[in-house]
Amino acid sequence: MINLRKQNFPLFFLWLLLLSQLPISNILHAQQSLIEVTASVDKSVITIGDLIKYTLKIDRKKRLNIREPVPSEKIGAFEIKEYQKLPPKEQGERIVEQFEFTITVYDTGKYTIPPYPVGYLPSDTSANFDIITAEPLEITVNSVLESAEAEIMDIRPPMGLPGPNWLMWLIGGLLLLLIAGAIYLWVRKKKSGGKPLFRKEIIRPAHEIALEELQQLLDSDLRSRGKFKHFYSILSDILRRYIERRFFIRALEETTSELHLSLLSVDVPESQAALALGALSDCDMVKFAKHIPRETETDETVRLIKEFIELTHIEFESVENIEKVEAEVLQKTSGKTD
Repeated sequence: MINLRKQNFPLFFLWLLLLSQLPISNILHAQQSLIEVTASVDKSVITIGDLIKYTLKIDRKKRLNIREPVPSEKIGAFEIKEYQKLPPKEQGERIVEQFEFTITVYDTGKYTIPPYPVGYLPSDTSANFDIITAEPLEITVNSVLESAEAEIMDIRPPMGLPGPNWLMWLIGGLLLLLIAGAIYLWVRKKKSGGKPLFRKEIIRPAHEIALEELQQLLDSDLRSRGKFKHFYSILSDILRRYIERRFFIRALEETTSELHLSLLSVDVPESQAALALGALSDCDMVKFAKHIPRETETDETVRLIKEFIELTHIEFESVENIEKVEAEVLQKTSGKTD
């Protein structure tokens, strides 16, 4: 039988309290998150053109399937100068990966590096990626003129107006140009037989332009000369311009990850958006990671782009066909009325 003395009574309850906390700590450890994404910079105050090292850190469970960050030309208002993926580090049941971006901006003011999105599958049976973002970071860009050594040059003195003779020559020259232009337009109109000098521009569908540009690129000799970076840069721009014309998304200014989210926001199915994302990721690997693609890899990237265009393009009917159909319907309707 335990004899609880008066002076030991608080100590006994303290031990009971510590023992009761052990299961709670185990539960909290078991509920550790699947993935954590953090961002950091080596400096938050720079002058115009200074380089910033932006580090994206992904701490995740080993078997968690993620979509790795792939750089584009820009992150928000910042241009990407260099990119590298550091070797992953294993820490027990988790893996820590780091991606370093060297970025800069060429204007003064306060800028925010936007939240960087990372996609992951919550479980092995998941079909759709969930998105987790790193925190936004604020960067202050100062002018180089704010330096103590900077000297501001005085403005130039006002220049005098040209004398009367120069003014007359200037006015006379302008009149001669106007007369010559009027004569040129009159002669052109006579030669054209009274037809309009300007033609109405025909707006072509976005998919026709993209497929035509794609064929011109494939017919070029860039691949045979080993100009893979130039080839894939043009290939990426063709797909991005198609997305801009088709979905009115600023695709040329967004990163690959941002563009993926933009496509989903305009109700493009995940299966179709994945085609564009896969093609752009292949292009980014060649442009930024200096990957040398095999011929089969290039063919697969081109196939993804063609399939995405085929599934998302819009067919336009010519005005002449519409007017013809309307006339036939009107004729049938008037016949039934008679």
